[in-house]
Parts: sequence; C-alpha cells; structure tokens
Amino acid sequence: MESTNALVPIIYAVATVIAAVLGGAIWRHREKTGVVPLVVAMAGAVIWAGSLFARSAVDHVSLSVFFLRFLYVGVGASVLGSFLFVLAYTGRERLLTRRTVALLSIEPVLLVAFAFANPGNLFFESISRDPTVVGGIAFRWGPAFDVHLVYSYCLSLAGTILILEFLHNSRSLYRGQAAMLVGASASPLLTNVVYTLDVLGSIDIDTTPIGFIVGGALYSVAIVRYRLVDIAPIARDRVLDTVTDGVFVVDTQNRLIDVNSVGRAWLEEFDESPIGTDLDSLFADRPELRDEFRGLRDRSVETERELAFRGGHFHVRTTPIEDGRDRHVGWLFVVRDITDRKRREAELQRQNERLERFADLVSHDLRNPLNVADGYLELARETDDEEYLDEIERSHERMATIIDDVLALAREGAEVTDPEPVALAAIAERAWNGVDTGAASLAIDTDASILADPERTTRLFENLFRNSLEHGAERGDGADLEVAVRTLGDSGDGSDAGFYVADDGVGLPSSQRGRVFEGGYTTDENGTGFGLAIVEEIATAHGWAIEAAESDAGGARFEFTGIETDDRDATAPTAD
Repeated sequence: MESTNALVPIIYAVATVIAAVLGGAIWRHREKTGVVPLVVAMAGAVIWAGSLFARSAVDHVSLSVFFLRFLYVGVGASVLGSFLFVLAYTGRERLLTRRTVALLSIEPVLLVAFAFANPGNLFFESISRDPTVVGGIAFRWGPAFDVHLVYSYCLSLAGTILILEFLHNSRSLYRGQAAMLVGASASPLLTNVVYTLDVLGSIDIDTTPIGFIVGGALYSVAIVRYRLVDIAPIARDRVLDTVTDGVFVVDTQNRLIDVNSVGRAWLEEFDESPIGTDLDSLFADRPELRDEFRGLRDRSVETERELAFRGGHFHVRTTPIEDGRDRHVGWLFVVRDITDRKRREAELQRQNERLERFADLVSHDLRNPLNVADGYLELARETDDEEYLDEIERSHERMATIIDDVLALAREGAEVTDPEPVALAAIAERAWNGVDTGAASLAIDTDASILADPERTTRLFENLFRNSLEHGAERGDGADLEVAVRTLGDSGDGSDAGFYVADDGVGLPSSQRGRVFEGGYTTDENGTGFGLAIVEEIATAHGWAIEAAESDAGGARFEFTGIETDDRDATAPTAD
C-alpha cells in the first residue's frame, strides 16, 4: 500500500508535464481555428494535475486544502475548453459566439466560487486531517459537487457524441483523426468515473490525471499523424464527398490538406500519399501545372478557368475558404473533367464545318452537270435530236453519283463510338471482292486485329482500291497493278502503329498530295472527287490520322496511324 501511494506523486507529476508540453506544442498553431479552446483545456489539465501533485507533495494542512480547492480552476477550464474545441473541430464554430462562451463559463465560475467559499458545506461536507491519505486530509463531497459532476459528465458526453457523429459522417481520411479525438476526450471522463465511484477501493489516487496522460498521447498522435490543427474539418463541412469532380483543399502554407477519392486518383502519378505535401513540390516535374495553380491561388475571389493537360480538358473553380470568424484559412479547388464535353463540342464544330462544305459542294458540283443538262435540253427541243437526250441522261447520272457520294461523306463522318475487333486481312479481302478490280492483284501481309467499325472500314478499303484502279493503273483493266495492305512498324509498346495501302502504279505527284483529300478535287474529268474525302472522313471518325505518300515502287501510298489494336478474336466478315 505504501509503495503504491509513493507512486501517486510521480503519476501526478508526469500528467502535469505531459499536459504542459502538449499545451505548448498546440499553442504554436494558435492562429488555427479551434486551437485556443484546446490550449485552454490543456492549461486546465496542467492546473488540475499540478494541484494534485502539490497536495501530495506538501505536508501542511492549509496548503493541502488550498490546492484541493485550486484544482477546480483547472477542472472548470478543462471541461469548458474541451467542449468549445469539439464545437470548433466538428464544424460548429458558428456557435462560438461571445454569448455562448459566456453562458458556458457560468458553471466553471460557480464551481470555483463554491470550491473556495464552500457556503453551508455544500461543496465539501467535512474536511479533517488524516495522515494516512495522500495530501493529509480527508473529506466528503457535498450536493454542489454532485451537481457539478452531473453537468460536467453531460458536457463531456455531448462532446463525445459530436465527435462520434463526425466520425460516422467523415470518410476514411478523417476517421483515424476522429477516433483519436474520441479516445482523447473519453479517457479523462472514464478515469474520473473510476475515481468518483472509488473503484480502486483502498488505493488513494485520483485516476483522472491518468486519463490526461492517455488523452495527451492520443492528442499528440492526432496532431503529428493526422494533422489535427489543420483546416481539413472546416473545409470538409463545405464540400460533398459524393461529387464526381476532383476536390482539393489547400491551406495558407500551400499544403494539400484534403482531397477526395477522384482527386486522389488523379494525383497518383505525382504522389501516392499527397496529403500534407507542398504543391510546388508536388508539381515540380510539371512546371506548367504548377504555374497554373499559382495563378489560381493568388486570386482573392472565386475564379474559374479551363486547363488542357495530357490530352484532356479540365474546368477548375477556385474558392477562398474562410472559417466561422471570417479568417482566410485556405482555398478550395473543384476540378471537373470536361474532356468528353470538349470532344463533343469539337465534333459539333466539325459537323458544322462539314455541313458548310457539303453546301458548297452541292451548289458547285451539282450546278455544272445541271447546266450541261439544261443546255442539251434546249438543243433537244430545237432539233429533236435524241443524241442530246443521251447527254442529258449522263448528266443526270453524274448528279446522282455526286449526291450518293455527298451523302456517304455525311454519313461516314459520324464519330465511331462502339468499335469492335476486326481482322485487317479479312476486311481488306472483303472490300477487294466488292470492287471491280479487273486484272489487278491484291497482296495482304498482316495478321493484325484492330478496333474499328467493320462496315465503314470496308468502305474505306473499297474507296482506296477504286482510287488505285482509276488513277494508278495505266490501263483501264488494271493489268500489272498490284495493291498491297500491310502494317506499319512497331509503335514501341508491343502493338502495331498502324497500316497502309500502297500500289505500284503511276503514283501521286507531290504537288497534289496536299489536296487529294479535299471534297470535289479530282484530276479525272469523269470522277467526282469524293472518294478520298470519304476515306479521310472515315479515318477521322475512328480517331485515326491519314497521310498520302509515295510507295516503295513509286506508286501511291496511304498511311493510317493512331490505330487501336486488339488481341481478342476479331470479326472476319464474309463477302457480300
């Protein structure tokens, strides 16, 4: 028993030192919301545990009684400060008005007054000397103490419930932090219950300071590991976890304090654990992104802008964050991926341009055969010569061909949204069988499977083959002309970079290569000039790039890059 009582002053001294050190550490962050009431709570813990230590260390009844009364200054400050801190931490700092603080301060003031004055023995029923107990005096609690006990327990339980509510509503990033605070706030309460109910029996020790040791350790973990005094809880009250946008919270020290799951996924390439990282360091390898961030951060009002990054487009909205006392504590960045929207806008713009081009084509290319037909119609009326009717029929046939090609140009340009695996060799063979190739031959040297629209890719090959037969062959039957379909070189990642179609015909003059894809451009008086324009539209609809070049044999060569390959079983369409 004596050895146990000898440890009591040591326990009280350790509790005093821990509370003092922790209070000093937290005070360094006093500009942060919620820190001041937390420091008040720690100061109260120092007074509480220090008074207990002084009682156990002095051998004088009057001093022992004084420290017994004085410790309730710490009790009142500790309970009040802890509850005010919980209000601030859980996003209820708007309640921290002067009136609220004044009302909550009434009980601690009355507590200290009753502890020192003890009117009618309402606080202590009796105080007598007893050398066998720590502090040398014995006493019994009065009804005023019981009222204080109920009040302080209710306030402590209310604070714990608020933190539990925050724990329930917060996602995993803050659950560890909130769990530390639940333990820190509950441990003094539980150890005080042990002391009040005299659970330890013959061991004369106020176990509440042990609760402060545990609570102090948990507060330390929360501060060091979970950055307790940062602005994250305040910002968390102002954003939604369920949004599909990336949400980033940055404090005034340029540190990333919070990020939702979407934003965290975007930052994985920079840092798998970005919380607490200085953003200048985080984006050190991306100076253009760092400079954009700085420009947004330096604005004192809400700012919006669009950024292009790594082939994507993003809308960024920056909002300064203020706490419940209108103090600037950081910035909220909400980033939305608008790549799909930009792609749709670009597609709409391209379609509008195509419509304008179609209007020009129809008005220009149809006007010529129509004028020809009108001229022959007048001659036919004047001469009754049926030969002119044949010319009119040919003009009408040309107009029908132009209309078909323009319609094909319009249809084939729609973006391919659901490509499927296609065997390149099989679809080229299908297209070849659908064209009047005469005596020409086809050489296929590829086993690649690509993701494409089978029908439109078939038309692409058909138009390329017709182009070779009509413009590459010196003879009309295509004799001695060979058309080849092969894959391009390796792209470096194990997939084919693309494919090409080449012939060994007369080739394309370098002066014409830049115009061959223009709608209506042709060097053949009988051609419509839409065949290669349709090829380009189909390639663009797939997201491919096309380039006209010279083949190894001196003929025409059309290269397609940006092809997405697929190793699954590809479709091998049958010939029509």
